[in-house]
Amino acid sequence: MTFEDLQEILAEQFSCSPEDVTEDTDLFDDLGADELDLTELAWNVGEGIGEEVSDEDIAACRTVGDVWQYICDHT
Repeated sequence: MTFEDLQEILAEQFSCSPEDVTEDTDLFDDLGADELDLTELAWNVGEGIGEEVSDEDIAACRTVGDVWQYICDHT
């Protein structure tokens, strides 16, 4: 999975432009993520990296950069 893939996933999930999704984008303040969104994101990231990602792991992420670091650490 590339960072661009993550941008596309988030852009589709949160109805925004991929260019608006940067490492500094806050999942909660900027994208308005809630618990259901985090569950969906965990599933999408898991599909992208080929392993199960727990909701708790994604919930520990605050920014897109945190999610990207998680992906890098697990691939």
